[in-house]
Amino acid sequence: MSSKKKSNSSRSAKSKAKVYVSDDEDEAFAQNFDISEKLMSKDFPKYFVKEMKGDEVTLEHFQKQGFSTPLFIPDKAGLHLTVPDPTFTVSDVRNMVGSKRILEVMNCATQLNSEMTMKDWEEFFMHPNRDETKLNVISLEFSQTRLENYISAPRVVRQIDWVDNVWPRHLKADQDDGTNNMNRMKYPKVQKYCLMSVAGCYTDFHIDFGGTSVWYHILRGQKVFWLIPPTDANLKLYEEWTLSGKQGDVFFGDTVEKCGRIVVDAGNTLFIPSGWIHAVYTPEDSLVFGGNFLHSFAIEKQLRIAQIEELTKVPSKYRFPFFTELQWYALDKYVYALLGRTHLSVEEATLIQLYGEKWERDEFKTTIGHPHLTPQELYGLKAIVMFIHALPVTRKSVPRLIKDPVGLIRDIRTIVESHKNDSGEKAVTGKPLLYWPGLKNDKKWTKVKQFKRESQNMTTDSKGPAIRVACKACEGCLVEVCGVCTGCVSLPRRRCVNKRCSQPVLDTSTTCSSCGLDGWYASPSMSLVDRPIETCVLMECSVCMRVVHPTCETDYGVEGTISTLQPNTWHCPSCMKFSPPEDSEPPAKSVKLEADIGGAAAKQEQEFLVRGTSDQSKLELRVQMAEKIMAASKKQLKQPSYVFRPPPRIVKAEDVYEKLKKQPDLDLKLEEVVLLPIFKYLSTVDIATCGCVCKVWNTISLDPSLWNVVDLTSQKISSHLLSTTVQKQPVGLLLDWTNMGKQQLNWLLPRIPQTKDLSLVGLEYNMTVSALNTCNCPMLQELNLSFVANLNDAALQKLLTTAKGEPTEFVSHGWPGIPAPA
Repeated sequence: MSSKKKSNSSRSAKSKAKVYVSDDEDEAFAQNFDISEKLMSKDFPKYFVKEMKGDEVTLEHFQKQGFSTPLFIPDKAGLHLTVPDPTFTVSDVRNMVGSKRILEVMNCATQLNSEMTMKDWEEFFMHPNRDETKLNVISLEFSQTRLENYISAPRVVRQIDWVDNVWPRHLKADQDDGTNNMNRMKYPKVQKYCLMSVAGCYTDFHIDFGGTSVWYHILRGQKVFWLIPPTDANLKLYEEWTLSGKQGDVFFGDTVEKCGRIVVDAGNTLFIPSGWIHAVYTPEDSLVFGGNFLHSFAIEKQLRIAQIEELTKVPSKYRFPFFTELQWYALDKYVYALLGRTHLSVEEATLIQLYGEKWERDEFKTTIGHPHLTPQELYGLKAIVMFIHALPVTRKSVPRLIKDPVGLIRDIRTIVESHKNDSGEKAVTGKPLLYWPGLKNDKKWTKVKQFKRESQNMTTDSKGPAIRVACKACEGCLVEVCGVCTGCVSLPRRRCVNKRCSQPVLDTSTTCSSCGLDGWYASPSMSLVDRPIETCVLMECSVCMRVVHPTCETDYGVEGTISTLQPNTWHCPSCMKFSPPEDSEPPAKSVKLEADIGGAAAKQEQEFLVRGTSDQSKLELRVQMAEKIMAASKKQLKQPSYVFRPPPRIVKAEDVYEKLKKQPDLDLKLEEVVLLPIFKYLSTVDIATCGCVCKVWNTISLDPSLWNVVDLTSQKISSHLLSTTVQKQPVGLLLDWTNMGKQQLNWLLPRIPQTKDLSLVGLEYNMTVSALNTCNCPMLQELNLSFVANLNDAALQKLLTTAKGEPTEFVSHGWPGIPAPA
């Protein structure tokens, strides 16, 4: 019986593990060498690696010595590297990149890849009793996601990376897709990677695609690297080993003359140069950030690796994207840096964006002088020309922006000839030769980067308490000034000593350190948002001083403890787990506070309770509730001085004819009676665009008849779009296939009471549509939930029954405007 149980258990575990591997892995090879033996072996000492301080890894160092040796930096201080603090987890990664992001997951037993969503990966990684499957995520490129705001590469990488300094950055700015879909990729999207590995993962020997160099920073866990230099003999052996198909039988480090090994712990940073053959083992669960980059100090090696990839038939999806195009752009950038001219065929506005105003370009050309090139750069330019010359005509991949590739090659030959006697010592300047001069004039770029730096400082460096203001409701705020104290009689006037707020609240400008929204789940820049201080949901930890929404906090398995001594204060889950409070609040005081709060809440609940019957409509009950609230209010109700949404003007054709008689030169194309019917054929986005053309079109675009239905299908929802939607008060609202989130929908619903038709086609129930289960939802007559993911019977039952935050007596059982189910 026991053997039978064991057999069933193992079979169950095996079937569960099979969910995470691809179907073709049965044909894959198995690993026949013992990795633990290679970890303990003395045959792999700490060869090749050079240990340096962060402030020593500079552009001047690369110009002087090149970048041909792995660099180990124990402490990131001086690298100008930005990463989250060590409490950052896989759950935070999911919050930043999205639960539906598709990941390529490697099964380390077979070295083959399969696909998994970020949500499934988090469940697998964080599960305390996960199975023995060794899964490894090494290809999550998170540029164009919220996570990229919290990570920046070391400064020296940003100074030499060709993607930043050679690829036309107006093309990079056009990228709006966060995935690695080649059909939507506008630039080589390889700069920011997140690597998540469970303990025991092993990645066999490989060379990073395109001969890229790479930087790794270990945020959590530990990694072990085996490193082999890219000599001609080693690269030849690597080709043979790769083509042999016996990678699982032979540990490649045993076949070469020298193979080094280094252990990289949390907080360490490792730089691996171009072409180095390396394998990686993960002794414990790890979270690592890194990035790949091509640069000018290893051009020959980068091209050599690209040729090896061609010989070993590496699939195109695992190669450096736009590799050949980047070589062309690098040549053009050197021509501009050394000769003052470019072969890019772009508009004047783009030239200003890339190289500055015309007078700046002319001044740059006259002051170039003769910058000296390092030997690596000079030989590299020759190698690029030879590499492109050897390619077939159909694979030279000349970028469409370069209209005269032959002229570009001639200019490179001129540069090589004139710089063949350059001094290596004079080439060491500590300043980058390749950069975008127009960068300083781009206010949009500067603003975005500044916002990102503020976000990083907010999340990583801010340790002080948040700003608090007087609540204006406690006894200390309401007391009369005495008129005799120093504060009252001094000039200038200061606060009276009697007025001391005992319950200071968070300032309305305070934002969540995780999502960047304020205490009402709105962007701080949004003006049409009610922000009563008593409804702020932000919480400040009394220990670590972090300010977050409770819903944004990482799940640590424990609940946060809310303090009753000060509003919006708690002991966050992280501090409850790792540094729980020693002394709790006085029990008597806590009980008294709870009693006071409970009594006040009960009194308020009775005061504003409306009891109805099942045959009453929800509108009648809401009218009764509104009357009770107005009767209990002590403030005088003020009627609005203007109509929020003006009625449409009625313009007849006869009026236009009369106007034409008085003004013979009248332009009929600008008359509202002509343009308004045309505008009605346009989409919502097109109408908004037309409103920016001229004053006349703007006036016509404000006509309410154009905004009866607001169609935001497939649009990227922003705070500006939501604010505009509230201003228009549409009768019909289409949010089909958008990125609308639950918090955004929660904010929007109570502000569009006139909406009768709502369409949420293609959204996800738990992440968005479940926000409908609230008493703030408008009186809908039509609701389209086609193609809503995870919409099952239970979810539908929740939508059609009592809404959240509303007494049972208040609701007639049924959705507003939709008959209750029989």
